[in-house]
Amino acid sequence: MFAIERQNIILEHIKGHGKITTQQICDKFNVSATTARNDMKELEAKNLIVRAHGGATLADTQLRVPDVNHIFSIDNNDSYSFVSREKKCIEEKDYIAKKALSYITERGSIYLDSGTTALVIAQKLAALQKNLIVVTHGLHIMSTLVTNPYITVIFVGGIVGKDAAYIEGTLGAGIFDNLNIDLAFVSGYGMTIKSGITDFNPYEVELKRVVIKHSHKIIALIDSSKFDVVSTASFCPTDKIDTIITDSKVSSDILQEYQSQNINIVY
Repeated sequence: MFAIERQNIILEHIKGHGKITTQQICDKFNVSATTARNDMKELEAKNLIVRAHGGATLADTQLRVPDVNHIFSIDNNDSYSFVSREKKCIEEKDYIAKKALSYITERGSIYLDSGTTALVIAQKLAALQKNLIVVTHGLHIMSTLVTNPYITVIFVGGIVGKDAAYIEGTLGAGIFDNLNIDLAFVSGYGMTIKSGITDFNPYEVELKRVVIKHSHKIIALIDSSKFDVVSTASFCPTDKIDTIITDSKVSSDILQEYQSQNINIVY
């Protein structure tokens, strides 16, 4: 990679995240600290950034509001990033989203997490005239639904996650003390009967645990690639799930395993 390409990515990262550290540059591009500092020196010479101890921030002339629908290039190779996940199992997510819509009534309250399957549901809901209250901590979900005059969006505030796709932690969780959610749609990085639904971000998992406690009905959105996969932290045990919606590619062995445990699985 040429230095100018590397510097452009560094600048875009700072625009989106407010800062970057020398170590982040070294880790991302597999370069030395000297190379990282030289890149920052060149960007500073162009009045694009201001170097600080151990990293850099954006120069005043470059300040702007980040677009929540854009995830910067530095995260695109991260298999956990929203952009990377959004590109996976596209047909399966659309299939699951269509099934999920049949559970949503003309009015009521639902929760959509920050996942890419939830985003597909939100995109479909945005075109409908349903009098809904939608609770979410996903920035993409919020921005997709907020222009629909029939839908009231309750956004759970807190710390913005690393790829600007969601809120993590429980700073805004107090709002759930005043909410009773009719139906929560949740997903994760993986699911097993023993561990339930698991995800890779322990801070986002904290918030999802609160959601489970304040929801009357739980529907898990699990595409066929996620079964028998266990991630960092569990947030929803199997016995809390009312229905699992998956896709038509799910194996007969998985279906038999879950049905034998009297778990309602729709595909």
